Amino acid sequence: MSAIGKTWTRALSLAATAMVMAATPIALTAQTVDYRPGVLPDKWFSGGPQCATFTQDFQVQEYNSDFYILRESGCVHTEKPFLYLLFGRNKAILFDTGAGSNTDPTTGRNPDVVGAVNAVINQWLARNNRSSIPLVVSHFHSHFDHIWGDPQFASRPNTTFVPPGDVPALQAIFGIRRWPTDIGSFDLGQRVLDIIAVPGHDESHIAVYDRQTGVLMTGDTLYPGRLYINVADPDVFEDSIDRLVDFTSTRLVTHVLGTHIEQRGPYVDYAIGTHYAPDEIPLQLGRAHLLELQEAASLRTPPHAAPGKGSGKRIVQKAYRDFTTCGPYPECNPVNADPR
Repeated sequence: MSAIGKTWTRALSLAATAMVMAATPIALTAQTVDYRPGVLPDKWFSGGPQCATFTQDFQVQEYNSDFYILRESGCVHTEKPFLYLLFGRNKAILFDTGAGSNTDPTTGRNPDVVGAVNAVINQWLARNNRSSIPLVVSHFHSHFDHIWGDPQFASRPNTTFVPPGDVPALQAIFGIRRWPTDIGSFDLGQRVLDIIAVPGHDESHIAVYDRQTGVLMTGDTLYPGRLYINVADPDVFEDSIDRLVDFTSTRLVTHVLGTHIEQRGPYVDYAIGTHYAPDEIPLQLGRAHLLELQEAASLRTPPHAAPGKGSGKRIVQKAYRDFTTCGPYPECNPVNADPR
């Protein structure tokens, strides 16, 4: 058969196959996406140019009736951290207690963290015809801009306090048998949270996945801004991000929510010490950002000593669209952008 004949024969064969496929019914398996939705604000309150007129310490966002996000005002502290309060049938849990004057004395203000949290809890109790609910206070990690309000909960009744930076305490309450490789869990009562150890920014850092809403809370491990990698061994951080990517590969992720916003546009962030940030990008990221961070965590600078772990290699500081990988705080000199 000539080359032309072979070509026509193959074309007719492909056409016949296409006709058969078109005539054959295709069975489609419907997949139900099941999660409890919530609402994030169009814009977070970051303070104001005239802080004397902004008296509230926190913006309180009801994501849904059992999930609240408290954002500390820039009029109180330049870091403007986010706190997370979740309710189950049997107990509630608060992650982080905010920042105060020990790390930013310029505002002359300290937040009433327990007052803001109690206001939300009292509203929840009234709505659910309850008189009380036990509260657990924990942290994503142990840095000062996330634990300042801890003493305010010391005398609060019906409260269990998990000390910051205490890995054995985290293992005990969240059932993490082997740190950091095992996944823990915490049952609030008909609401289970998965606890993933993610050392890197801090040795005791955790991420929290809420099965009910599909929200992954990542603390300072991933958020729109400068991601400081403070541990000496870069493989520790890379392993943590691999663990998050593996965990989320079989789970629905509606939002990835961190504890700061520092970005104001693609590849552009606010400087350290900015109180008023009117052009912030949204807080919420997605699993695609985790994959991007996984790539970032795998990049290494040239070694300064013999090859291998602890060789002096470090994760490359690099700006991405919605975050930047940095060195130990406050070092941030991305190779593809101006110093941050």
